[in-house]
Amino acid sequence: MSFPSAPSFRLQRRSVSLAALAVLSMLVLGCIFGGTGTDTENGVADKKAENAGVTISGVSARVVDGEGKPIDGVTLRLYQPEYRPVQGSISAILVRDPGKALVSDSGGYVKLQLTSFGKFVVEGVLAGQTLFYDTLAVPDTTSTLFTFRTRDLKSYLGKVKLVSGMRIDSGAVFIRGTGRFAKMDTAGNYDLGLLPSDVVRMAIGIRFSSSPVSVKEATLVTRPDNGGPIMLGDTIKPTYTCKDASKADADLISAPAQNIPRADTATPEPIKVDTASVNPALKSCDTLQRGGVINVVGPESKSAGGDASGTPVIILQNPVETASMFGDKRLSDPYVVSYEACVLSAGQESTSFDLQFQPTSAGSDILIKDVAEKCLAR
Repeated sequence: MSFPSAPSFRLQRRSVSLAALAVLSMLVLGCIFGGTGTDTENGVADKKAENAGVTISGVSARVVDGEGKPIDGVTLRLYQPEYRPVQGSISAILVRDPGKALVSDSGGYVKLQLTSFGKFVVEGVLAGQTLFYDTLAVPDTTSTLFTFRTRDLKSYLGKVKLVSGMRIDSGAVFIRGTGRFAKMDTAGNYDLGLLPSDVVRMAIGIRFSSSPVSVKEATLVTRPDNGGPIMLGDTIKPTYTCKDASKADADLISAPAQNIPRADTATPEPIKVDTASVNPALKSCDTLQRGGVINVVGPESKSAGGDASGTPVIILQNPVETASMFGDKRLSDPYVVSYEACVLSAGQESTSFDLQFQPTSAGSDILIKDVAEKCLAR
């Protein structure tokens, strides 16, 4: 079984306990090896005496366990490899009689009457539990028997994190080419349940909407007499006040920007933030939070979309305290980029495809790069 390669991400795999697997095995095997006493209509034609072999007619499959023993009562579900179980999508009709389930008989056999030939993903389900995912590649009408084996089961759960640090408002994790998906909570947690262990090699996708963890406005303070910036001697010293944006302003600031050149596609270089003018504004805020947006409002500032006064920037990294060679401590500037130009899913629903589970003992995160690569390069 092979699946397309994909970028690496981390996911925690929590193994099912041996005791739980033993109980599950007893329950399942009781149905499997006890048998139904009859073969289903999906059985392969011309079946001979028990253990004497089978004459294959057309495209058929056989379901067996890890030791090669047949399993009956397993329902096969077929999907196109590109199928994505989101937004109520319906899988294409791949069998001639979609109203009749493809169920293995007492010999583990099931006949597949396909509407067309090609490559499919097949799922084997018994008593509501997915026993395997595999590839079914049917090149022509030649009589062929495909053998599918059950896999060890693992518990797949984890957390989705965004490079931007923004909050996930809603979304779902799905396994491409299957009907399996799980909704995420506002913390990005998800649980796909018990699945075959080799799901780690399959491509997954994530559909989500996100928003800044906070929205503040840093406004330039002007003198009441001439409207100019506060002066200190002959030097212009910009001074800002910072406050939480109202809900209406926050919604406007973080809304999808219209006709903004994105740094990953439309422009050769990302829109750079003028740190000399932005940093004084950020220093006026009592707290800075990764994934938060600061709308810098000045006499000539204007968002690229023209919808709101100000230049919104998003904080990708908070200030870091470091010690100099003289022993004194210094606070670095925060790492900020243009919110409108750099955050790919700013204020809108987004889908990431062809991700991949990478279970490790140390973590369970799936990291989504929702910030253009060029904006991440300092």
